[in-house]
Amino acid sequence: MFSRRYDVFLSYSRVDTERVAPLRDALRHMGYSVFFDTQSIDPGEQWKTRLERSIQSSRTLVLCWSENTRGSDYITFEYSRAEALHKPVLPWLLDKTPLPAMLEVQAITAPDAAHAAQALRPALGKTMGQRRKVLMAIAALAVVVIAVGIWFLLRPPPPWHFQGEVTDRVTSLPIAGVEVDVMSGNNVQAKAFTDDKGNFDLPLPRPQPDTVNVRFRKEGYEGEPPTTIHTGKPWPQDMVKLQ
Repeated sequence: MFSRRYDVFLSYSRVDTERVAPLRDALRHMGYSVFFDTQSIDPGEQWKTRLERSIQSSRTLVLCWSENTRGSDYITFEYSRAEALHKPVLPWLLDKTPLPAMLEVQAITAPDAAHAAQALRPALGKTMGQRRKVLMAIAALAVVVIAVGIWFLLRPPPPWHFQGEVTDRVTSLPIAGVEVDVMSGNNVQAKAFTDDKGNFDLPLPRPQPDTVNVRFRKEGYEGEPPTTIHTGKPWPQDMVKLQ
């Protein structure tokens, strides 16, 4: 079973509940998920087990320190476990009781919960919800990058171009509208027509062969049977006009 995740584990003495509850509310109002034992532990649960699991599931521990917490075995257990798990321990001093020697950190001394919450905010950083959105955005971007990469890898290679010019054999003038057919056996694989300058351009799928069979046709001109043409350079073709 997966444990719930928290931004903050609030460690405090029950005697200080009235003082600490407004900090819980202020942090939640900022969007932080807060573990607060009177609300977060179900009746009948083993407290120590649940507390340890909840500390493990929290990003930080806010220690609400006072004379009441100094003698509490549970409070000692909570901040000691957080330290052992390398969780940031952020103390808020409720009175002038010195912090335990093991906590060599700067404490928050703001007198009220609202100011304490604002002082804690830089150390707490983004809420889990904000972090989740960032991770989702990164994941979405990664999916797009991977999809684009796959598309580039799998996309068909660009076509090669069979080009040339058709002219009148007698006048050497260009002939427009000549049908240029690339043949595969008796079938037309691709076709194009010459423009007003007699030029044609046929895009064909790769790989590029050494030769192609090409047929030139235009009404009013002698038909040209399919001719084997080398593809390495533009092909000049002339045609004879019917008398």
